[in-house]
Amino acid sequence: MRRKISLLNNDVLRNSCAVNALRPTLFNMLKLFLLFSIVISLVHSDFLFAKQMPKWVKPTPVFSQKFDWLKLTSDEWLKGDIISMYDDELEFDSDEFGIKSFDWEDVAELRSRFDQKIRLADGRIVQGFLVVKEGRLTLISGGTEQHFPLSDLLTITSAADSRKDLWDAKISLGIDLSQGNSNQRDYFVTAEAQRRTPVSRLNADFIFNYSESSNENTTNVTVNTRKFNSYFDWFYSAEIFFRVVDYENYKDLQQNIKERHSLGSSLGYHVMGTKRIEWDVTLGPSYQITQYHSQAQESSDEGVALSFSTLFEYQISSRIDYTLDYQMQFVNEDSGARVHHFKTGFEFEFIEDLDIDLFFYLDRVAKPVAAISVETPEPNDYRLVLSIGYQF
Repeated sequence: MRRKISLLNNDVLRNSCAVNALRPTLFNMLKLFLLFSIVISLVHSDFLFAKQMPKWVKPTPVFSQKFDWLKLTSDEWLKGDIISMYDDELEFDSDEFGIKSFDWEDVAELRSRFDQKIRLADGRIVQGFLVVKEGRLTLISGGTEQHFPLSDLLTITSAADSRKDLWDAKISLGIDLSQGNSNQRDYFVTAEAQRRTPVSRLNADFIFNYSESSNENTTNVTVNTRKFNSYFDWFYSAEIFFRVVDYENYKDLQQNIKERHSLGSSLGYHVMGTKRIEWDVTLGPSYQITQYHSQAQESSDEGVALSFSTLFEYQISSRIDYTLDYQMQFVNEDSGARVHHFKTGFEFEFIEDLDIDLFFYLDRVAKPVAAISVETPEPNDYRLVLSIGYQF
């Protein structure tokens, strides 16, 4: 009897241990079941909510006739004014964000409220209300629509020739002041303005460099240079242009040049024009008249010259631009034989419309003209200038 009771107790103990071993498993299964039920409930409720919500439909834009309209490939709309499009870059004055530049490949749609002038690849210039949409260009004029492949478009400008947005300008200023045993003052100022239309380009630039040192008794001017240059280009095609008028006025105390006038014209070639690179070269005749500060063998001279120039501009990034500008004139021996002007450097945009400019300048006269009984000036004048520029 005792043995039976002992065996029974052993069976009960074994069953109890088995149940205890199964408890964690059963508890985990219960938790999984509850979690699964919650997930099913959430998915079902989201499905019912999605079925009840109406499908979102993109609103049809309403174009106010007070603005030009720009749509980007990101589906964003901007209202404002179309300024111009050159070299696959659109300049747009946003009503909200100011003047911005966009790669032409990022433009999905463009609508103008005023007439625009466009230049096509075959050289034609046409005018009208502009609509760019779905890879096609439409001009509306006098109730008539004209359609063109978008790939034929070269430039866009306002048809209002008096519009101020056709102009770009910049002023830069560099100053160096020092005091001690002698006082030194260095000033460097540059200004540039340009106006572009589909068929023409007007450019003017001015450089002024002045330096003086003084003490209690005397003031000595060591540098006094001024250069003004202006030209007008007319584009015969996308690559060939005529520099109809090219005028330069130059003064340089160190080179004994009181005043030098050059007037000429030339043939130009647009070597490259992309959204990042602009490269032009010109070659043509000019006429030059020079007057000297101090008495030389001749107080003035004049003659025919041959002028060559090249301008290379490269947009390294959205904030860094590189420029190389070189001009050379072949003149008679009495005027210096060969006259060079070289400029190269970088513009760094650090605040909107404000740049830090770092440029190297070299002016060279192969055979400088000296005053009588005065040592001949050095042929080379060069300087490295750091300045602050404002664009408007």
